[in-house]
Amino acid sequence: MTKSDLMNLVGESVHVYFKDGSGIFGILHYADEFSAKHDYRRPNYFYIRDVSFKVSHVTKTLVIRRTKDGDSN
Repeated sequence: MTKSDLMNLVGESVHVYFKDGSGIFGILHYADEFSAKHDYRRPNYFYIRDVSFKVSHVTKTLVIRRTKDGDSN
């Protein structure tokens, strides 16, 4: 998994699996700066709900529903 792979999924509803065997699902977001606007999210971290993570912690992703480009499958 690379950063560009995850960047392509930002805004999508996904299930993310981590190296420790856990996982989380929801809409994938990316914080590009440290800001109160993002609830003090760390820069260059991805997050789903209240879980922040680096791309190096991700083993695989599964797109649950495409939301970009008007496709709602």
